[in-house]
Amino acid sequence: MSRPLAMGWLLGAAALLAAALPAGATTPPVDQKQACLACHEDIRTSLAARVPHAPAASGECSACHNPHVSRFAGLLKDRPAPLCGNCHAGVEAELRMPSVHLPAADGKCGDCHAPHGASHAGLLREKAPGLCASCHAQVPEWQARPVQHPPFAAGECASCHAPHGGEHAGLAPAAPADLCGSCHAAGAQFTAAHGGYPVQQGDCQQCHDPHASARPGLFRAEMHAPFETGDCSLCHARPGAPEPLRVKAPLSQLCGDCHAEAVAASRQAAFPHVSAGGEDCSACHNPHTADGSGLLKGEQADLCTTCHDPGGARSGQPGRFTTHGDGLECSTCHAPHGGDQPLLLASNSIELCGACHSHQHSATHPLGEAARDPRNGQAMDCLSCHGIHDAPHAKYLHLAGERDLCLSCHKELAGPR
Repeated sequence: MSRPLAMGWLLGAAALLAAALPAGATTPPVDQKQACLACHEDIRTSLAARVPHAPAASGECSACHNPHVSRFAGLLKDRPAPLCGNCHAGVEAELRMPSVHLPAADGKCGDCHAPHGASHAGLLREKAPGLCASCHAQVPEWQARPVQHPPFAAGECASCHAPHGGEHAGLAPAAPADLCGSCHAAGAQFTAAHGGYPVQQGDCQQCHDPHASARPGLFRAEMHAPFETGDCSLCHARPGAPEPLRVKAPLSQLCGDCHAEAVAASRQAAFPHVSAGGEDCSACHNPHTADGSGLLKGEQADLCTTCHDPGGARSGQPGRFTTHGDGLECSTCHAPHGGDQPLLLASNSIELCGACHSHQHSATHPLGEAARDPRNGQAMDCLSCHGIHDAPHAKYLHLAGERDLCLSCHKELAGPR
C-alpha cells in the first residue's frame, strides 16, 4: 500500500469512528493497569511489592509511558532524569549540588530504583550496603575488616552520604567536622583522646577511615611515625599554645628534618616535581595516616590525575589520559619527586619501555643518537612515535595508521593516495 493511500485509509477510519459516536460523546476510559498487564505480565510481581510506585499502583501507566510511540526506551515520555523530576522536585535540586552521585548525574535512576515497585523504602532495588557494593567494589573489603564504623556496619550509608547530591566531597551533606560532630561531641574525653589538641574543627578523615579499619579507633593502615608514637609536638606547637595546630616550621624545613635525603634529591633533580623538595609535601602525602604506602592521600591514579588530568576519565568525564597497562602504578614509570628525565620519567624512554616491551625492542625502528628525528633533530626514542598514555590511537601512536605516522618523517616515500 502506498504511503498516501495508507494515510487516507487511516483518516477515513478515524472519520468513521468519530461518526459512530453520539454527538458530544468521548471514547470510553481505559483501565490502563489491566490493558498493560495483558501483555506485560512480567511487571505484576513488581506492582504487588511492599513499596509500590504511586503512579503504577494507581494504574496511571501513561503518567510515565506513552502508550503508542516514543523516542525513549520503554516508551517513556522523556529521559529518566527529567521524567522523574516532574514529581520528585527535591531530587532536581540535589543534582545542582557541588558533589553529585554519578548515576544520578547521568540520569540512570533505574540503576538504584525500581520503576514499578520494590521491597525496600525509596523503591531501592536492594538495601545498602549491598546496593552500594554493586558499584563501589571497596564495600566487601570494608565489611571484612574487624573494626567498622557503626553506621556502615548497620548499612546506614545515607547517614553520612546524600544519595543524589551533596554540598561536600563524597556526597557528604555537611563538612567533615560538622558531620562527625553530630554524633561525636567534642567533650573532655574527646579532647583527651586527641592529646589535648582542639581537632574538632579538623578533617577527621585525615586520621580515621570513615567506613572500617583493621586498627582500633578506625585509624588508617599506615601511620606517620611521630603520629603513631603520639609525639604530635614534634611537628606541631604544644597543646595550650595560642595556635596549637600550627606546624613548628615551614614544610620545606620540617619534612627535611627527617627526610633530608629525599628532599635534597628532589631539589637537585633536573626536573623536580612541582610540589617536591619539601615545598608542599602535604599536596600528595597525609602527614598523619593513610591507606597505602608512602602515606599517599589516595591511589596514585586518582592522586596524580587530580593535577595532571583534572576532570578526566577517572572522574567519569572525558579526559586526556588513559591507563597504560594493567595494574601499573604511576611510579612504575615516573619518579614522583623528580629526576633527570623529562616528564619525570624514571629513566630514558628506551630503557624504561624496553624493561617491559623487550620483544618489540629487539626488532624496532632504529633508536638513539645514530637515528635522528627529522621533525625536531632529536635522537629517536620511544616517545617519537608513542605517547605514554595520552596518544589518541592504537598502541599509543601519535598518528593513526602506519602510513600517516611513517610519512610524518619519511615524506620522500609519499605517493598518490
